[in-house]
Amino acid sequence: MPNNQPSNKRDELQKLLGAIDVLTILREEMEQWLEEAQDASKQESLENVVGHITAMEEEYNHRLRAQEAEDLEA
Repeated sequence: MPNNQPSNKRDELQKLLGAIDVLTILREEMEQWLEEAQDASKQESLENVVGHITAMEEEYNHRLRAQEAEDLEA
């Protein structure tokens, strides 16, 4: 089973990087929509969505840094 561990870590790292990429693209798109929003209620809703996506993006970046630190220690 130890032979599988580097592969699993590499897979986890790739999943984290993919999730961060998707969240970044989604956040950027929502920010664009926010800039184009005419109605105040739409702006508020989009601000909430952007805030949530940003929080998720930060969490995944934190997980990525933790995974990279763990890999350096190994």
